[in-house]
Amino acid sequence: MRDGQDRKGESIVERNLRNEGFDAFMPSYRIEVRHHRQGHWVERRFPTFVGYLFVNIGPHDYRAVEAVDGVSKILRYSKKYAERPMPFEFPQETIDRLRYIAWEQEQNFLIARARRQREEEIEQEARSRGKPVNASSRRIRRAQFTDLGGSLSSSLCSASSKAFITETLKSLGEMANGLDNS
Repeated sequence: MRDGQDRKGESIVERNLRNEGFDAFMPSYRIEVRHHRQGHWVERRFPTFVGYLFVNIGPHDYRAVEAVDGVSKILRYSKKYAERPMPFEFPQETIDRLRYIAWEQEQNFLIARARRQREEEIEQEARSRGKPVNASSRRIRRAQFTDLGGSLSSSLCSASSKAFITETLKSLGEMANGLDNS
């Protein structure tokens, strides 16, 4: 479960599910963008699968999840249990892999933010000493950060992570189309 500051950027549906006692996971990534008017950096969180959230529930708890504000549909099996469709269950390996990819993205975000902050500090120091700041000095400073985090800097540049996300998104799309057609 997320505590305090880790909830920053949490979606309303995630918060509502957590408040109702459900374990919810929304794979996401964060980026920093410069505010267009004020020029300061703003953190934004985006879902990897827009409109989808993974909730750990039992076979009979899905009605309680449907009653939570913000939940519109639950993907269900075509297989019937007591004449009712059952919630679709993703294999635990899939959820674990998505959690790892989200963690990897978070580490890359933190490294990029630390790099940007350090570059700004160095530029500020250079300005205060009256030295000019140019693009070549920035490139040299960026090279200092290439070893940070080891292989974490690859994130979704990894072909296997991209393929896994694409495959999972395709599966979600096929299930959603099946819902609309039934």
